[in-house]
Amino acid sequence: MDSSGLEEKHLSQVDSEVNNLKDRQHSKVELQSLPNRGYLDSTVVPILITAMSSLCVERPADPIEYLAAYLLKHKEEYDPLYKQLGQSS
Repeated sequence: MDSSGLEEKHLSQVDSEVNNLKDRQHSKVELQSLPNRGYLDSTVVPILITAMSSLCVERPADPIEYLAAYLLKHKEEYDPLYKQLGQSS
C-alpha cells in the first residue's frame, strides 16, 4: 500500500473515532434520562450476567471477592468509552 492510501486510512480512522466520541457524549446524556431499569440494563447488567455465570462455574470459596475481582478485571470489555479512549472514564 502506498503512503497516501495509508494516510487516508488513518484519517478515516480518526474521523470515525471523533464521531464515536461525539455519540458517546450524547449517550451519557441519554443515560441520565433513562428510567432505573433501562440505566442498569445499559450499563451494568451485561457484565454482571457474565460475571455471575463465571461465578457459577468456578464456585469460589469467597464469591463476593471473586465477583469484585472479575468486575475489575473485565470492566474495560464492557465500557465502550474506555475502549475508545484507552482510559477509564
